[in-house]
Amino acid sequence: MASALDPQIGAQLLAQLGFLLVPGPPAEHGSAYLFVALRRQPTLRHFDPQRVDYWLSVDGRGSRVSLDCATRMPLQADFSWGLVSVIDRLAVANDYLSFGGELRASRSEGVAVALFSSEAPILARGGHSQGWDPGAQRMAGFFASLRAAAARQPELESELGEMSPVARYAAFVADWMARYRSSETLRAWTPNTLALMRREEGRLRRERATDWAAGADLATRIDLALTAYAQRNGSRSR
Repeated sequence: MASALDPQIGAQLLAQLGFLLVPGPPAEHGSAYLFVALRRQPTLRHFDPQRVDYWLSVDGRGSRVSLDCATRMPLQADFSWGLVSVIDRLAVANDYLSFGGELRASRSEGVAVALFSSEAPILARGGHSQGWDPGAQRMAGFFASLRAAAARQPELESELGEMSPVARYAAFVADWMARYRSSETLRAWTPNTLALMRREEGRLRRERATDWAAGADLATRIDLALTAYAQRNGSRSR
C-alpha cells in the first residue's frame, strides 16, 4: 500500500509533538496514520517516545519487534496486526490497535520519524496521554479471539499473516454485525454504532468485495473454532 503521506511530512507535523494519530475508517475517509517522532534527547515538553514495539509476520508466525533511534533508516516494510506500543524513556506507553499496513521511517534534522499507515483503522487503546477510542475495546476482544483461534488451528496464523489489512478488518466488521443480528438487546442499546457498522459493511461489500469475502469467511471460521472448543471443554468439565 502506497501511503499518501510520508515521514518528511510527519517531521513537520511533529515539530511540537511526540506522536499524532489519524484513525482512518470509519471515523475518517481514506487511510489511517500513526506518526511517531523518536528523538535522542527528550524535549520534556510533551510525551517523548524513545521506542515503538509492533508486530511482524515472519515465516507465518507473529514476531514482536522494536524500532528506535538506532534502527537503520530509511526503512520501508509491512507491519502486521495487533498492538503497537509507543514507549518513552521511563517505560511509559501509549498503545494502539491496528489490522496491519505499511511502516516507513526516516531521519530529518536529527529526528527519526516513523509512519504507520493502513487502509484499515488504527485506534487508540489508552495509555499515558490518551483514552480508548470508540470501538477499541471491541477490537481488542476480536484480536483476543484471533489469537485463541490461531492457537487451536496453527495454519490460521500463517493465513492471517498473508491476508490484507482490509480483509482482517472486514472479518472484524463481519463478526460485529453477526453479534448485532443475533442480539436484539445489543441492537437496542447501541443504535449509533449499529448504523456505523452497517455503513462499513456496505462500503466494504461495494468497494472491497474480495477483501470482504475473505474477511467474512475468516469470521465464520473463528466462530466455529471457538464454539467447537467451548463445547469440547464443557463436555470434559461435566
